[in-house]
Amino acid sequence: MPERSFVERAVAHADVNALRLSLYQITRDPEIASIVPRRVYGAVADTVSFAVEDEELIRRKAVELLLTGAPAEEELPEPTASEIDELIQMLEGRRLEPPELTLRRQIPSFGDMPFQARWTADPSVPDGYHVAIVGAGIAGIAMGVQLAQLGIPFTVYERRSEVGGVWSINTYPDAGVDTLSATYEYGFEKKYPWPAYFARQADVRAYIEHVARRHGVFDRISFGSDVRVARFDDRSQDWTLTVSREGQPDQIVRADVVVAASGIFATPRDLPIEGAEGFAGDVVHTARWHDGVDCTGKRVAVIGNGSTGVQLLSKVAETAESVTVYQRTPQWISPRANYGVPIPDELQWLIGALPFYWNWNKYVAAMGTIELRNVLTTDARWIEGGGAVSERNDDLRALLTRYIEHQVGGRRDLVDQLVPDYAPMTRRPVVDNNWYASLTRPNVELVSTAIDRIEETAIVTADGTARETEVILAAVGFQTEKYVWPTAYYGEGGVSLEEVWRPQGAQAYLGMTVPRFPNLFLLYGPNSQPVAGGAGLPTWFEIWSRYVAQGIVAMLEGGHASMAVRQDVFDRYNEELHAEAQKLIYLSEHSTMKRNYYVNEFGRLQMNAPWTGERFFEMCEALQVSDYHFTAASTASPRELLTARIH
Repeated sequence: MPERSFVERAVAHADVNALRLSLYQITRDPEIASIVPRRVYGAVADTVSFAVEDEELIRRKAVELLLTGAPAEEELPEPTASEIDELIQMLEGRRLEPPELTLRRQIPSFGDMPFQARWTADPSVPDGYHVAIVGAGIAGIAMGVQLAQLGIPFTVYERRSEVGGVWSINTYPDAGVDTLSATYEYGFEKKYPWPAYFARQADVRAYIEHVARRHGVFDRISFGSDVRVARFDDRSQDWTLTVSREGQPDQIVRADVVVAASGIFATPRDLPIEGAEGFAGDVVHTARWHDGVDCTGKRVAVIGNGSTGVQLLSKVAETAESVTVYQRTPQWISPRANYGVPIPDELQWLIGALPFYWNWNKYVAAMGTIELRNVLTTDARWIEGGGAVSERNDDLRALLTRYIEHQVGGRRDLVDQLVPDYAPMTRRPVVDNNWYASLTRPNVELVSTAIDRIEETAIVTADGTARETEVILAAVGFQTEKYVWPTAYYGEGGVSLEEVWRPQGAQAYLGMTVPRFPNLFLLYGPNSQPVAGGAGLPTWFEIWSRYVAQGIVAMLEGGHASMAVRQDVFDRYNEELHAEAQKLIYLSEHSTMKRNYYVNEFGRLQMNAPWTGERFFEMCEALQVSDYHFTAASTASPRELLTARIH
């Protein structure tokens, strides 16, 4: 047992609300139960606070429990759903209605495999049955874990030489997550020792590989394998994949089911500026960063001020002779407590030593986004009274404006360029990585005048000013509208998925399935990211991969060869989705950007599921077989059908 001083430091670092719930769940101490937190209004979401004497009591009791020896977690009973509901309401300090608890009770992730699909009968997988997963990022690994648990054979095809997906591709300085590490993890991989409150790129990639190795996925990954084409065979009711490997002839492989987990951050945008190809220096897209990129002592241009550009500026500015930041559109960039701060060793110890702290800390970390949708809707009465959007959104605008002013020392030349003229949250939120403060450095210049062209050694803006440049860092993002790129998918009758999506942009049922594309499932497909997720994105990958696995189980148990979402179900869902999207500020007059990360060229919401997190979870929790057409399995073996198709 560590010394008292160590334990006291550990408890001092811990979140007091997560401590309170852990203590009560272990001890059922009535004195802990009697503590009622005060709900505090926040611009994004309400929080809770405690009286000083109550917080001192909670921390003192936690120290004593840890010093006397907390029971082993495996010796304690897993809470029932009703007990979890009781504890959540205790944590939030308010009563919640049953519909508000459907997603909330999933967030603490109790149980070994909280989102695992199950067989309803004895498992029966035909010889030769195989699932192809395209992409070994955080989505593909979640799908692999589902199938490994079910005993369903699969192969993960990954075009890179390592796992990680976007966390393998993006190695630019200070790349990392903009959500707490406690929410950016799977619910089945508990108490992972994250080194920082907000994990950096290398740590996230290492986590994904750790999970892949531990849960039986890593050895089923085919690295350096680029799935170029996938065709559905109407006769055999399965898929043929054309897989390219460097230096080898293309390989044709068969799969009963294909799960496209290539993600939306797979295809970098080109630098759309005249003359870029003639630039004499280095032009580096941030997604193509490599060890040879050297900005030391050089005149550097950073084009773009989204998440990537904001993350890298501080590090680049430390060594460059000068940095010119070209800003096309101002962003609402927000602070995060503990961003860039390592998790203390004492707290790491407490997470492992105190039962249920990990679960409730995960919930506390997610609380701020559970009701985020409230910031994304307009309030007619508020507007009638002279407000712009809603009380919360307007308060958020004021808070972020004050933050900008403070970070740049009140410099009007910067404030006037940096404060956006549109409502917060209408563009993708960006987390500040010392970006605003870096703009005040003597070697950093902010330019808001549009770029006219790039010359051999300079960037020329629309006012005719030419700034000598040696390195261009293109932080211009990804082609997020290309959900399954670069694989070309062909469904029933040879129809191309790209052709199906061309008239209005990408659409899917629950973000996962498309009519006429049997046995093809998408992870992180169109309109899949909840506007108010509560649970972190890895948890949603677990939820979606369970849904996909439920479909595979339904086919196998029902003797079906294929399943495809019904056209009427698909149409009705997307009509409801787009009607619901009209209620959000993304498509309102409060957004000056009619096409961005959230909205496609057709004026449709493309990224988010517009419902509350609870409603979207209910839709994705259990696959409804009535939503799908099922086709009976052929009596011919997969090998016989493959031979017939090839010949």
